[in-house]
Amino acid sequence: MKITKSIFKLFVLSLVFTSCSNNDEEFPEITGNYKDGIIVSAEGSFKSKDGSISYVNENLNRLATNFIYTGVNNAQLGGLIQSIAFSDTEAYIILNDVNTIIVADRYTFKKITEINTGLANPRYMAISNGKGYVTNWGATTYTANDDYLAVIDLSTNTLEASTISLSYGVEQIVASNNKLYVTHTGAYSSNNIVSVVDLSAGNTVTEIEVNDNPDEIIVDNSGNLIVLCEGNTIYDTTDWSVIGRTTSSISFINTSTKTVTNQIEFADQEKASLMSYENGTIYYYKGADSTLYSIDESATALATSGINTGSIYGMAVKDNKLFTTSYSFTALSKLIVTDLSTKEEIYTAPVGLGASKIYFN
Repeated sequence: MKITKSIFKLFVLSLVFTSCSNNDEEFPEITGNYKDGIIVSAEGSFKSKDGSISYVNENLNRLATNFIYTGVNNAQLGGLIQSIAFSDTEAYIILNDVNTIIVADRYTFKKITEINTGLANPRYMAISNGKGYVTNWGATTYTANDDYLAVIDLSTNTLEASTISLSYGVEQIVASNNKLYVTHTGAYSSNNIVSVVDLSAGNTVTEIEVNDNPDEIIVDNSGNLIVLCEGNTIYDTTDWSVIGRTTSSISFINTSTKTVTNQIEFADQEKASLMSYENGTIYYYKGADSTLYSIDESATALATSGINTGSIYGMAVKDNKLFTTSYSFTALSKLIVTDLSTKEEIYTAPVGLGASKIYFN
């Protein structure tokens, strides 16, 4: 696969950043082992099919090693990275725009195979009992009856013939206790459900109603769900100007009863777009004021103050540290790490163009 000029320039720039930070400490080269650290996936520029992956060591004492898949395989991924799922040994890199999943070694990112049939606008993947379940919007993203879960046999990395049909707008997915929980953001429209797929009962599906456009979903320490509902933008049907937004909330679902036990609602016209969770604390980001807020999982109201992060596109929390990626599609994004106790930045490094997802390998 030919490497485009834009990605080549960023590749060279990344190498310059890395070489300028060289010291006597060991660090992974472009063909190294990427265990025990942070993986950052970057979407790439729109329609350029130049998604990339970066690595930062867990000690945060080196600049990022960028374009690790490209360096190992001497080829680009060839698509926009929507997300990555990890088994014990493999990384499943979902390329949304080319309907492909690249399967690579989890720790070296050497390509093993690819899955390029049976997918239609794939989004996210969860793993349960040796199988991968991939949300797909379907071939026509405005159609209400073609969304489904594709099923991958992880022992052979091949798609099974049968799929699991779901309601419109499937998006993020988590697995817990032999069940799959799927949010329905609505693709290019709107929906207001979380689907529950019971894998031990013939993949039977039940639906839980929440506020509009549920997206981020987390299984908490008790095995229940925390769901970020972003609300639906309302447009004037004459000139398509924005005239309002339906209610956005953080919703709590009891997985035993499949009921919503609490909904903390945002003020009119407000919403959060990113959410993370650690040790009973919920972290959420509001783009309107570029601020990260946190509440206890037992809270009944939203926070009134937080940490200004600037405009970010991805975030995660681990070991009381906030990991964020800056919103950038014209140059390398930045990975920024903030100590949540002191609220001070403790690390920053350039990562890929349009960096959006952060994983801990």
